[in-house]
Amino acid sequence: MSNRDLAGLATTARVKGHPLHPLLVPLPIGFFVATLLCDLAFWWSADLLWATAGFWALFVAVLTAAIAAVAGGIDFAGNRKIRALGDAWRHMVGNVIAVVVAFASLLLRWSDAPSAVLPWGLAASTVIFVLILYTGWKGGELSYRHRVGMLPDDSHSRS
Repeated sequence: MSNRDLAGLATTARVKGHPLHPLLVPLPIGFFVATLLCDLAFWWSADLLWATAGFWALFVAVLTAAIAAVAGGIDFAGNRKIRALGDAWRHMVGNVIAVVVAFASLLLRWSDAPSAVLPWGLAASTVIFVLILYTGWKGGELSYRHRVGMLPDDSHSRS
């Protein structure tokens, strides 16, 4: 395989050649999963601690998702070859939907946290979880199949 075959699609949001978006996405993913787990714990126990923990997990998830979205948006807007990929569009649209659902759930919880968790908060957390499974798969397709942000194998030996 030649270097040309190994070369990936350049990302725009990067530091010293390292793409920022994949660095940032574990935080919102983890906090979205934590929100679902807190919602399930509240459903099972009715302990207000879990409603409060779920609210704050969701708050941090939305905040960190917004930061990750900025880096992803810069990459998407900065390279027309990335914009030409169907997987990039599905990844972006799915994540936007997940964040809109999360923001709506956060607003509901802000006004009436414990009663907002069941059934709507739990339903929203479940939808978000399914969406991030799908968009995470598409993000993996972008990295490993389309080589978005990947450098040729021999480029690391020159650093």
